[in-house]
Amino acid sequence: MASGGIGVEYSLRGLPKMLPGLILCMVFGWLALQWDHTTGKWAGELKEVNAVLKTKAEGKGFPDYEAYKSGKAEKYKQAMAKFEAGESKTKPSKPRVLGKADYQQVTSRGEVPFKFKFGDTTKKLQLTYVALLLLGGMLICNTIGVPEIFKAGTIAARPIIKPGIVILGAYYMWMDVLRVGVIGLVLVVAFVLGTCMLISVWGRKSGVDEGLAGVMAAGVGVCGVSAAVAVAPVVNAKPRDFFYAIGTILLFGTVGLFTFPYIGKALGMSQPVFGAWVGTAILNTAQLVAAATWYGHESLLTANIINIVRVGFIPALVIWTIYFYVIRPAQACGIDGEKLDCWRVVREKFPIFILGFFVMVTMNQFGFFSKETAGILGKDLLKIFFAIGFAGVGLNIALGDLRKAGGKAFAIGFIAATGKAVMSAAVVMLLGAAVFAVK
Repeated sequence: MASGGIGVEYSLRGLPKMLPGLILCMVFGWLALQWDHTTGKWAGELKEVNAVLKTKAEGKGFPDYEAYKSGKAEKYKQAMAKFEAGESKTKPSKPRVLGKADYQQVTSRGEVPFKFKFGDTTKKLQLTYVALLLLGGMLICNTIGVPEIFKAGTIAARPIIKPGIVILGAYYMWMDVLRVGVIGLVLVVAFVLGTCMLISVWGRKSGVDEGLAGVMAAGVGVCGVSAAVAVAPVVNAKPRDFFYAIGTILLFGTVGLFTFPYIGKALGMSQPVFGAWVGTAILNTAQLVAAATWYGHESLLTANIINIVRVGFIPALVIWTIYFYVIRPAQACGIDGEKLDCWRVVREKFPIFILGFFVMVTMNQFGFFSKETAGILGKDLLKIFFAIGFAGVGLNIALGDLRKAGGKAFAIGFIAATGKAVMSAAVVMLLGAAVFAVK
């Protein structure tokens, strides 16, 4: 029986309780994907609408629909012939052709229909399926609320993001994973573990209860809720301490989730640079993946590698916590420190989904996936898992829970997380897109 979140256990016995909420997340996710597909199609067709209208501006008049379609097909055929003959190095993309009803509407009115403008606006505002699920779910959660019958399932839906991360491995080659992973390792050691140690020391000197300081350091330093859960037994954290830490983590992650994409655009961050930034700065894996996906697929590819490195540090974090909160105080009192079984800690705390990701990367490296198959897995199928998971995330962003962060520990955690975000942004922008790009 595996934990699916606070108060939820994955088991056949618990399935009836989770099923209504899981179905709700599936439906919500499907609707959001339909929104994304439709608005994305309208945004993509706006350029073609403008090209059609340009012919009238040039005084050429509009051809009938069949002539318009055949003209497009002929141009594509000629471009492909040049490519196949070696006269062009770039393989041409299939032309975008308006549907008959849309073409007739454009040519009869001589102006851009509203839906194409609307699609372009949603694209510029980054109102993708990610935004719809998170903002829509948050609105539902904090207005009409999620009925009790759905709550267990919406919580259980959140970890469904992880299978999406696994299949994303079909999109990578080991060269990219190792190259970006090495840089990510440096960022993780410098910013992530550095933040964890800073909060531990700062919390002790400020007189913060060690249970609260321990889970706060783990959550803010490494990877949100998972890390806090991992170290809570080590530091003997009280339920109040745990929820204070989770409140801080979720508050910062929520603020980052809804602001970082726009900050990234304002700072002119490329997608790989933004991915490296959120991979280092946003605390919770689900919120990190959501922000990166919101920004773009290239951003997600980079952020995922940084996150894999970061989550892989949970065993190291537990070992550090045992040393700082158990062995070191014991030694200071003249008592022999408890023996530490490092292998047992690594075995128990290492996230299994990372191994699945590495398996998929290896399969892709050895040619198990064609380019088309990798695209289907790493883009299309991935969206299904992400949509269900993001629905669960959005429906559980309760403002009341975010207010559970408390006092001095909250200030320490939030200041440390903000400092990490600012410094990591400066570093990744200085390093540039070439360092983090995944081919």
